[in-house]
Order: sequence, then structure tokens, then C-alpha cells
Amino acid sequence: MRGFSLVHAEVNCALPDDADFAAVARRWMEGGVALFPELFARLESGAASAAFVDQPRGGRMAQRKFSESGWQQRLAGLAGRPEGLTLDVVDDSEEPIGAVEITVVDEHAGLPGQVRLTINTRTLDQLDADSGRRWLSFLADAVGSRSVDYGQVTLDGNVNHATSLDMAVGRIFIHSIAESSTFLRGYGWITLCPGVLAERLGRAAGLEASGAFEAVRTLESGDVLLLATATPKEFDREALRKVWRALAPVLPPGRPKSEVGYERNEVILEDAATVK
Repeated sequence: MRGFSLVHAEVNCALPDDADFAAVARRWMEGGVALFPELFARLESGAASAAFVDQPRGGRMAQRKFSESGWQQRLAGLAGRPEGLTLDVVDDSEEPIGAVEITVVDEHAGLPGQVRLTINTRTLDQLDADSGRRWLSFLADAVGSRSVDYGQVTLDGNVNHATSLDMAVGRIFIHSIAESSTFLRGYGWITLCPGVLAERLGRAAGLEASGAFEAVRTLESGDVLLLATATPKEFDREALRKVWRALAPVLPPGRPKSEVGYERNEVILEDAATVK
């Protein structure tokens, strides 16, 4: 899909309670669908196709064709805490508007209770003037009052388990998650900062005063959502540097290095510890 921008959304959080897992996972899946109304309208009309990737607990991963009844069955099945669920939608029309993959993974990296929520999309739906606010509302609704280890919406094409910052400073992502109350795992167009780190940054007032963000939203958990620019198109290198500078006090020390094959990763290649 040449010319389409990749948007990668991810949240890492500990959800040891099964009911909490089911509630957050369902909101992530349903809210993810609601983010792309035109694409899912094409699915209903037959212009797009979709499939589920199921990973039942203790069972084999399997792919099955999408159906509305199957969708409702899988949403209800989240109460049984599957190891993973993915909904993959592709526009098959002559003038495609995009594709989206919405995923929930339990026991991320083999850590009991650790959940990874992701959305990977190539679509035009997210590039208008309201796109940033829609993503903010989606993330706030999805996590509710649960505190997270980290969250982001990034535009640099990196969909790996390691964030772009993890890769650049050589942090193993499992260690990065374990240290998420000490160092922020990354930063990007949208950053979801744990409350314990936001405290060190002056909370919402301090972050707003930095001038780096279009919007700052404090959640019920105390975590803070940070939107750098109203739309992805506005998130240039200057905007990235402003975010980096504002978050520098909670970023891991060390000079980041550009990884071969990942030169487009959105990371400022300077040691955050040098920011005054």
C-alpha cells in the first residue's frame, strides 16, 4: 500500500485478575474496530476480507475466516482468558483505504499476568485533523482505571516487542518492562506515561508547561497520555526532539545508536542524561 503511513499502537500492562483482563481486552478489540469505521463498512459490504487468529490456552494457534457470529463468540471468549486473539482486516477493493491488525496477547514474554495490546494499521482513516484526539480517547477508554507499564502510538514502522528506544540503547525488552517504574520505555507521537514517572516530570502541569504537547490528559489511574501533534503529518523531527527533551528526566541513560535496518526509528541519538 504505497503512500500509506504505518501507525503502531501498543500498551503493556499487568492484568493478573481474569475479569480485568477480559474487560480491557474486550475494550481494546471493540474500540480498535470503532477506530476504522470506513474499513469495517467495506468488510460488511464484501469489499474487504478478514480473519481471526486464535490462540486458545493450551491449544494450537489457528486462523479462521471472519464472521459476525464468530466475532461475538470470540469477544465472549475473552472471559476464558485465551493466550492470544488477533483480528486482521484487509481492503481488497481496487482503491484500497488500508488494513488493520488488532491483537491481544496474554503472558507476554512469558510473564504471568503481563498483557501486550497492539494495533498495526496502514490506513488513510487516521490522518485527518481529529486523528490524535480519537487515538487519545481510544487509549483512555481501553485501559480505564488500570495503570500501565507503558503505552505508545508510533509512526516509524517499528512493530517489534522492543521499542525504538529499547533497540537504540540496547535494552532487552523484558528488562525494559520490568524497569518501567524507573525508566520510560520510549516516546513517540502519543506516549502513555505511567503515573510514577509523570510525578517526576511535574505531572500534567509540568508536562503542559514544557510546550512539547498538543494535549496532556491525566487518567483515573494517574497515568498521563501525551499527544505531541494533532495529526501524524505534523510529527516531524522538531516535534520529536521536543518530546524527547520534555521526557528526558525519566528516560534511560546512555547514548542511543542507530540500528542497521532501523535507521528510520524515531529516536533522538543523544544521551537524555545530558539534558539540563
